Amino acid sequence: TNYSPPVWLQLSLYLPFTLFASLALLQPVKGAVVGMQWALRMHGFDENAAGDIPPDIKNIYLQTPGMDARVVRLAADIAANSSNAYDKTVAVEQYLKKNYGYTLTLPEKPEADPVGEFLFRRKEGHCEYFASAMAVMLRTLGIPSRMVTGFRGAEFNDLNSTYIVRASSAHTWVEAYFPGAGWASFDPTPPDPKPTITRWSRLALYIDAMGEFWREWIINYDFSHQLTLHNAVFSRSRVHLRDLGVTWKSGYDRLLQRLRTARSRGEDRRGAAIGVFVLAVVLLLPIGNGLLRAWKKQRIALHPEQAPATAAGIWYQRMMRELARRGNRKRPGQTPFEFAASISEDSLRRSVANFTERYERARFGGSAEDAKQLPALYAHIANRD
Repeated sequence: TNYSPPVWLQLSLYLPFTLFASLALLQPVKGAVVGMQWALRMHGFDENAAGDIPPDIKNIYLQTPGMDARVVRLAADIAANSSNAYDKTVAVEQYLKKNYGYTLTLPEKPEADPVGEFLFRRKEGHCEYFASAMAVMLRTLGIPSRMVTGFRGAEFNDLNSTYIVRASSAHTWVEAYFPGAGWASFDPTPPDPKPTITRWSRLALYIDAMGEFWREWIINYDFSHQLTLHNAVFSRSRVHLRDLGVTWKSGYDRLLQRLRTARSRGEDRRGAAIGVFVLAVVLLLPIGNGLLRAWKKQRIALHPEQAPATAAGIWYQRMMRELARRGNRKRPGQTPFEFAASISEDSLRRSVANFTERYERARFGGSAEDAKQLPALYAHIANRD
């Protein structure tokens, strides 16, 4: 994806793995914890903070794959003049940012050693290559590291005062662990040389504003929106709204009357069919898109093996709603496994932990077999007394 320098927020998904074998297949470390969190760059960091690396972090985030021996030598050369872990991390970050190029044009065939190919032959790639290379080199230096993938940057739309996070803002960066300080973010990816703002950008803002209005006032229209609309508009424009409703109903009644007349007189069936079609569109347009999405969602939930990652998200959200209804609400900063471990009731905690393990395999590993187990595991949790 195209990448611009970050603005002020990051929405991130912590991934304790790097692209060791193939960019098409991420290899998670066994026993790793994955979860959604808000990540903020650390300020006032003490690069000389002392302490030992906790065993659970050391066991997961210092693992290295079989790799080109030149990667180890390159990391050592880059960090040779740095006296502490923080300075070494910054040195690796800046080396990659200054000596390699950003591109989305990559070979179609999977590479046996994507990190080695990136560092020593091609020397250009997208954010996943930069983050993988940095995470691997840091681990060879004894610095725990993990890849973080999510969204960085946001575009402000002044037409409706919203921030837009586009798919093109998807990004991958690195976090390194420092004893006594914790995890800190680093981004070795240079900016995309292609301009991100074009002559069509303003038009895109208008389209986004219209889409946001449709989602807010049509798709998500509920009682609170009714109340807001009543207070802000209806109370001051009662006559206009009444006239609008009368006009719409009048047109609707005329259409129905024409259909009835055509049927009673035996008029052209084609004209009657067109009228029926128009009537159906008028009635279904406000809800058709929502019905289609609901149907697709239900179909995926019933056949989770056909789309394991999407189905896993659907069933996990259902489980979260069921548990929240019973008083076990997941905090925003908790990973799925941290939430499961926080449940006090032993039997329920084990059931949720089992569900979570299957969920993560399906969601992040694409396991169809684990996805197929989620409906039954959910039913077991939901049917508890």
